[in-house]
Amino acid sequence: MRFLGVRTIQLASLAGFSWGGSKLDEVPSTVKSRTCPIQIQRPEQVKDDVLLSRKIINHLDRSNLKLRLYQYETCPFCCKVRAFLDYYGFSYELVEVNPVTRSQIKFSTQYKKVPIIRSGETTLTESSLIISQLATFLQRPDQTLDQVIQMYPGVDSTNEKGKPVVNHPNKFFIMKGKMEGETNMAAAREEREWREWVDNWFIHLISPNVYRNWNESIETFRWFEQVGDWHRAFPAWERVLAVYVGAAAMFLLSKSLKKKHNIDDEREELRKACRDWMAAIGPNRKFLGGDQPNLADISLYGAMNSFYGCSAFKEVILEEKIVEWWRRMDSVVKNHEGRKTLEARTPIVQKQ
Repeated sequence: MRFLGVRTIQLASLAGFSWGGSKLDEVPSTVKSRTCPIQIQRPEQVKDDVLLSRKIINHLDRSNLKLRLYQYETCPFCCKVRAFLDYYGFSYELVEVNPVTRSQIKFSTQYKKVPIIRSGETTLTESSLIISQLATFLQRPDQTLDQVIQMYPGVDSTNEKGKPVVNHPNKFFIMKGKMEGETNMAAAREEREWREWVDNWFIHLISPNVYRNWNESIETFRWFEQVGDWHRAFPAWERVLAVYVGAAAMFLLSKSLKKKHNIDDEREELRKACRDWMAAIGPNRKFLGGDQPNLADISLYGAMNSFYGCSAFKEVILEEKIVEWWRRMDSVVKNHEGRKTLEARTPIVQKQ
């Protein structure tokens, strides 16, 4: 959740943005009857010193990765990762992180942002890097997840504030391990460019739009409280604090973000971003990836759903042509239509 970065509003980051859940039923989608045997559990017992928010089980996932996602339910970067996991039908556990104590991620001594994914003792960080690593894992049945991670070396650097950071120059690349034709190379380049656009531009439009004024800030946080299952994850005083103090903090922060990114009319910039995306897809493709979504499609879908239920979504997304694309994405993600890729990566071992 890099664009927040303000210590005094860590609790407010609970309400970054959310996707999924029953509230999505308010907007008609094209979801077909589900055929993938996905089971969702909400465990009541603590496991490994944490209470799982929920557990997603696909009985056809034979990867044995045992993924656990540490997240803020209402964070666009976490939404991206969940959209990826759901589209491909991974089994995984969800742990909601307390943004004040961060006790759930105490195992991560150097990296304190979400999302974080653990697979056994292996830790994955940064949303786009996580997606690229898992996408490479799907494409490379000859490699273990640990071997895939070695394909994404970190480079020590400093950020704009002079603080040391670790960058991964190839984090938007899928390491397929073989030469591709010119057409496939062009498609991969387009996918990378638009994934960067989601991270570096579209997500920065969200805060100025959902916290545009005080009423919308309160409306947004009350919706977050409902869809984020806060009553289960946090005590009453934290929920009240998050709604009112968080709404005030994010209202003020949105103004500074608006100035930082030279946003004049936040609604118009959001409309323009939607139109730019649809222009990139063009009239002859269902998705940027063609007949099936690529990683840029999945990333934007997650980011867009992060403010579903807010006035900005209703006033912009539902009024633009992009809603047709969103409904197609809603269908393929909820039906886990990428699951065949996962199943092909981990075929059933036949008895002799």
